[in-house]
Amino acid sequence: MKDERLHNALMDSLRLSTSGQHQEALQLIDEVIAEAIEESDDSSLYVLIDHAALLSGRDRFVVKHYFEQYLASSPENPRALYRLADVAMEDGQPEIAKQYAKRCHRAILQSDDEKVKRDLLDLVLERWPDLAQ
Repeated sequence: MKDERLHNALMDSLRLSTSGQHQEALQLIDEVIAEAIEESDDSSLYVLIDHAALLSGRDRFVVKHYFEQYLASSPENPRALYRLADVAMEDGQPEIAKQYAKRCHRAILQSDDEKVKRDLLDLVLERWPDLAQ
């Protein structure tokens, strides 16, 4: 996704939201998230999902929805799995969280991306230390 498209989507959705057009703002972000998923643009995707969460008043359902949508096209994405584990914990679903965390841990270990390993492995093991065994 081009930086200009991302910037415009963020600014336009913010403008819509502050003028009371919350649904229109989320619809715009929804369209751009679909583009980012289609293009496998992870960095834009995370920015957009966080922005959607802000626009929705930190609605965990919104975050969960977008990361589940992302997993449909990238089923072992460690960052998406970690975020879903985090949402499940916030929702009081520790068993579901642990299932996502196990998948995340496996995906991290299989990843060639050193940044993913550096950023996520400690977070996962800090929260679910029994996965280290």
